[in-house]
Amino acid sequence: MPEWTATSPDGANELTVILDGTGRLRYEVYRLGDPIVSGRMGLVRRDVDFSAALEVMAIGQPETVDVPYSMVHGKRSEGALRATLQLLSLRSAVSGARLDLVVGAADEGVAFRYRFPGENPSQLEVTDEVTTFVLPADGRAWLQPAQTPGYAQPAYENLYLNAVPIDHQTDAPSYNMPALFGTPAGWALLAEADLAATYVGGHLSNTGTGTTYRVVFPQEGEGNGYGAVAPVHDLPWTMPWRVIVLGETAAEVASADLVNALAHPAQGDYSWVRPGRVSWSWWSEHDSPQDLGRLRAYVDLAAQLGWEYTLIDANWNVHSDASIAELVRYAADRGVGVFLWYNSGGPHNTVTEQPRDRMFDPVRRRTEMERLVEWGVVGMKIDFFHSDKQAGIQLYLDIARDAADHRLMVNFHGSTVPRGWSRSWPHIMTMEGVAGAEQYAFRPDYPEAAPWHNTILPFTRNAIGPMDYTPVTFSDQVFPHVTTNAHELALAVVFESGLQHFADSEASLRWCPDPVRAVLAAVPAAWDETIVLDGVPGEYVVVARRKRDEWFVAAISGKDEPLRLLIGLHMLDRPALAHVVHDGPTPREFSFETYSVTPVDTHEAVLASHGGIVMWLAPT
Repeated sequence: MPEWTATSPDGANELTVILDGTGRLRYEVYRLGDPIVSGRMGLVRRDVDFSAALEVMAIGQPETVDVPYSMVHGKRSEGALRATLQLLSLRSAVSGARLDLVVGAADEGVAFRYRFPGENPSQLEVTDEVTTFVLPADGRAWLQPAQTPGYAQPAYENLYLNAVPIDHQTDAPSYNMPALFGTPAGWALLAEADLAATYVGGHLSNTGTGTTYRVVFPQEGEGNGYGAVAPVHDLPWTMPWRVIVLGETAAEVASADLVNALAHPAQGDYSWVRPGRVSWSWWSEHDSPQDLGRLRAYVDLAAQLGWEYTLIDANWNVHSDASIAELVRYAADRGVGVFLWYNSGGPHNTVTEQPRDRMFDPVRRRTEMERLVEWGVVGMKIDFFHSDKQAGIQLYLDIARDAADHRLMVNFHGSTVPRGWSRSWPHIMTMEGVAGAEQYAFRPDYPEAAPWHNTILPFTRNAIGPMDYTPVTFSDQVFPHVTTNAHELALAVVFESGLQHFADSEASLRWCPDPVRAVLAAVPAAWDETIVLDGVPGEYVVVARRKRDEWFVAAISGKDEPLRLLIGLHMLDRPALAHVVHDGPTPREFSFETYSVTPVDTHEAVLASHGGIVMWLAPT
């Protein structure tokens, strides 16, 4: 049987593709010589079955690449795709139709994608994808069950299953990507990258197959039934990368940036895009967008803390255009930019929150964006998409394209997850796709789950791109939090988002202790470097992030009992002054320390039950 192997430049990762005697493609992935993932490859097009009876046309020469890239926001400002890539050209022995397979082994993992070459103006349809991922039985999985279609879902807002057996079965229709697996050979994160409007967002199913996870299409009812399940396009046609991020530890996987590295680079000038921190009134005061006085108070809060933006959420359109324009000027005079909320609907949702029906139709959308530019608005939060169908992906990217034309930044909510879009569209600042802090208003089970849930997200959802969790809530919503206030503060560093919405109330943030306010005024929303130092998903995580010559190190615990951690400061390149905020004598209090550290020092931290710590390290 013919086979081809791509080996990563560092020699750690191998992807071998095999064409068996029946013309079926399968693959095997090795990390440091040990098998870790395997599976089948192939697609079924309505006119041709590319899952069997394939034969080789040509084999391209392996190419080792070291392609640098820059990010406006994310884990790091500069990265590189270091990989060995190879093109395998195949054809159907039955029809002669062609299929290209691009395979790659990178230092951070492996990936492959399908491509239909040639030219054909007719719309062709992919009816099935037979891609599978087979994991070892003796491991654990962190899986997010997909939500069934409904009024405000699916929106990637279920909690992850925590360390379940790899062959765990669920009543959910599928699992979302990313999905994390810990195996004897190492850790693997399954994701996809460089998804265009020519395909669907993929999901995973192991129903009836145990440790074999198959890529499946979205559900028929997604997006209120709007749009077809199966994708269609003319030729040439390129599908998204199927990505397997690999590492010896979960921390290594969480530090990787392979999804962005595989995405196509941005086209055009994005120098106008500015990551930043955001004040947000809705979390604590749901009716505040209809109160100009309260909105001005949150503008003033942002100005006082040096935050770049404020967000005006749903139903702001009760005000006159003149009143909104005046509020935007009020904010601009104080150095604060304004984001406005929109309902994305459209036939794809029935949510009545206003304003709606301004972002679906392209003509009306561009007219609305022109009005925002006249007002001086800097960006939009657009909500309630609820579909990974091709029509849904098309809507995201059509909005992104129009927003770029008007130099407006975008925050997608009620949404799918990013798939390298922060690199391709740098003005897509963040996306929700998570059970975040708003759940304190809606889910009575959320407070008890949040401590361990928060420690899973850096290894899963936030590992692939920006996540608008809306962290740092010292005060309470309907269902009080059981995390300590130091845990809440640490989320400002543990979670990455190009727009970091600090969700707490204006009163709470104004009256928190000065050292806490100092951290909130200093912590960036975009980073030059990120290292996940340690952690076990569901138990604890330690994250270090650098902006210029300052480091922020944070840890949170999901455990019910105190946790002792030794945090090495080897990432420093010079002595620094450490401003430390950690758990106080009660969960709602803080303790503070300031002292000098060097790169050889280790900080011993004792986190309280559900506790946290933040270290702000400024060079001396």
